[in-house]
Amino acid sequence: MKDRSGIEALLDSLEALVDEAEGKRGKWKDVWSEIRSIGQEFKESRFPTVQDRQTAWSRFQSIVARVKACQEQAMHEIEGRVGESERHLEQIRSYAWEATPSSASADALLAIFTGGLSVLVKEGVQAILGPFDERKLELQRCNKAMKEGWAYLSENKTAMLGKHKQEAFNALKNASDSLEAAWDAWKRGRREAIDRFRAEKQAAWEARKAKQETWETKMRENISTLEERLGRLESALDHRESNLSKLEGMRDSAWSDSYRERVDGWIDEEQERINGIKEKIIRSRSGYQGRR
Repeated sequence: MKDRSGIEALLDSLEALVDEAEGKRGKWKDVWSEIRSIGQEFKESRFPTVQDRQTAWSRFQSIVARVKACQEQAMHEIEGRVGESERHLEQIRSYAWEATPSSASADALLAIFTGGLSVLVKEGVQAILGPFDERKLELQRCNKAMKEGWAYLSENKTAMLGKHKQEAFNALKNASDSLEAAWDAWKRGRREAIDRFRAEKQAAWEARKAKQETWETKMRENISTLEERLGRLESALDHRESNLSKLEGMRDSAWSDSYRERVDGWIDEEQERINGIKEKIIRSRSGYQGRR
């Protein structure tokens, strides 16, 4: 059983514990344990007068009120810190979202490799690299957001709760992994696009060259055919003109008018044949010149 001096000593000890807990050198649970113990001591203690007991009790209640006020303040501070920590976490999540590349532009690049490249070859390499340039700008923006996110975490981590710091780190790490994979895909895709563009262009050039060679071969064959035909016509013309000359000689030496008339008919027929051959030669030469 404690007397007045014993209770006063306990209250002095309680105040010391409160000071330590307030200064974060002690624990509030030790304070409350002591409060419960002193409360029990009050029930079993004797005081010289009722007034002395009331004075000690008032001091005790004042200390308890102080403890409650301190803990309430601490709770407000904790709630405030939680709120601040959550705000920092949301900001970092926003940075992580901005640093994560979109799948839409990645799908646009994929489309180049699913049938669009051959068409774009006609437009030139810039038509192919255009989507890659746009993707590069997007990834550069993601890089900027990523740097800002890590810097923000570094600047504000002391104001964040441990679990929030871990969530923030994970969000930035996941975004970083996605961004790194996107850069690798961009580099690989751009290189492959250029290689495929060159291959498609080479194939197109070879196809045009083969077509040109086929056309030239056909033209040479046609020219050869025309030259042979022209040679035959010229040979036939020589033969007909020679025959015409003979017929004219026969007419000039004809022994009778009736025979001369018959030879004139032969000459007219031969002249028609010669004119026909000459027309064919003109057409053949015209076709020959057009194919050279």
